[in-house]
Amino acid sequence: MAIKVGDEVIFTVPIRKIKKIVPRWKRAPRAAKFVREFIARHAKAEEVVIAPEVNEKIWERGIEKPPSKLRVKVKVVEEEVEGKGKVRVAYVELPPGAKKTVKEEKKTEEKKEEEKEPEAQATES
Repeated sequence: MAIKVGDEVIFTVPIRKIKKIVPRWKRAPRAAKFVREFIARHAKAEEVVIAPEVNEKIWERGIEKPPSKLRVKVKVVEEEVEGKGKVRVAYVELPPGAKKTVKEEKKTEEKKEEEKEPEAQATES
């Protein structure tokens, strides 16, 4: 059953399927391509737009070790494209409850440390 226009659905993309087929040094790029193909097939969309957060999640552990599974939220919209007319476009992003990437966790830790430093200096004065 196809996703209706305007609906948001959460998919679990089984990246493990291509992990064993592809050489180690091509796994993350192939995983990104597989996510695009999987969403296009299941959402029946001609175009798939992947959010940078999803790409960062795939590349988080490097080129050789993408995640085995990836939960993504997909929203399907119809848009007008030159030369093609109306086209179904799927926007892929991480669901709200997804774990943060390592980079995001470090940024939040740095912000907390910066907030604590001015408070410590104010109490010393």
